[in-house]
Amino acid sequence: MATIIPKTSRRFANTQWSSARHQSVLILAGTMLIGIILQLIPAIQSVLAGWQATEESQLNRWVYFMLLAGIMQIGLLGYMLLFVDWVTLWAATLGNLFFIAAYAGLFAILILSKGQHEILSYLQLDLEQSPTGKQAMWCLVCMFMLIAQSFFAGRYARRWKRDK
Repeated sequence: MATIIPKTSRRFANTQWSSARHQSVLILAGTMLIGIILQLIPAIQSVLAGWQATEESQLNRWVYFMLLAGIMQIGLLGYMLLFVDWVTLWAATLGNLFFIAAYAGLFAILILSKGQHEILSYLQLDLEQSPTGKQAMWCLVCMFMLIAQSFFAGRYARRWKRDK
């Protein structure tokens, strides 16, 4: 009797990548983690100020949105570290593009509306504490960090796929 060996597609076969690939993914993950922490600085400052307040004060909506975005980015980071492959790098790149679009939209609203827009009032951005120019520059800095990280992750993912 001949034994039948089940065929597995290449897609689902266990693939072991070289240590250089793992090291590159760890470097990209480190830069992504630093970017996430830097993006969360205003939200963390607001949360800490809310805890130290003597009176009952609620956090603004933008803090919750920033924390949610940070959690989503940490999820992408975990996905990228858990499944080391060019596809996960590409997924992290596309996820970052979503956040780039959000920062670009908020940047445009802050610049063009001069602080008088419904979205700004919905997010409860305190324009008295920090002017629109400062908030717009923060959006621009975060956007550039994400663009740089997405560029290098996407470029490495493309090369990885081509060399595979």
